[in-house]
Amino acid sequence: MKILIAFKAWVLFSTLAFATSASAVDANQILKKADDIRNPSNSYRLVVQIETAGESDISELDVSIKGKDKTLVKTVKPVRDNGQKMLMVNEEMWSFLPKLKRAVRVQLNQKMSGQASNGDICRQRWSGDYTAKIESSDKNGWVLMLTADRPKLTYDKIRLWVKKDYRPDRAEYLTKSGKVLKKAKFQGYKQIAGAVRPTETLISSAVKEADNSTIKILKMENTSFPDSIFLESSLK
Repeated sequence: MKILIAFKAWVLFSTLAFATSASAVDANQILKKADDIRNPSNSYRLVVQIETAGESDISELDVSIKGKDKTLVKTVKPVRDNGQKMLMVNEEMWSFLPKLKRAVRVQLNQKMSGQASNGDICRQRWSGDYTAKIESSDKNGWVLMLTADRPKLTYDKIRLWVKKDYRPDRAEYLTKSGKVLKKAKFQGYKQIAGAVRPTETLISSAVKEADNSTIKILKMENTSFPDSIFLESSLK
């Protein structure tokens, strides 16, 4: 009898362990596929605009991305900010201001324009930065909870809604305690850089929805970059 009970307990434990492991693997695979829809390759260039509700200025940025750890952002508009640059290497960031003629350290979670943070532009991939778990699922898709694997990322946690075709639909950006800071909606899906991808991200305050910014992709193309452009010395 004792042997039978022990065997049943072992079977139950093994089943639960397998289910938990499979769920974790599936969640991270879902996240990677969602990332692949947003990002065309390991190395690509973006031209983006940031429009903020209630503000007349529209920012235009030329963004060079290599992997998830190297990004160079050049400000094109407004004209008064032309020449400003931002560099991300791993989780470290610098901003070069022509008037100061030097680079200063900044953080991924600092505001870039309106509700858009530096990391919303500079760090496009979540896979590899966050561990994903499935919170719920239905016939339409999944709700994933992403937890940061390291400090200094843009957000501590992200709740992400992914459709059955792996298209990211919307997200909530959270603190460690689970408080919602901002909400994002991925929209404007169209053919660009070889696939159908979201070309607009609407980011709004969790407190006041009308306080929002829209990141619009004007151009996206696969290309390669030398590592030399991702050096702090190249900002000057």
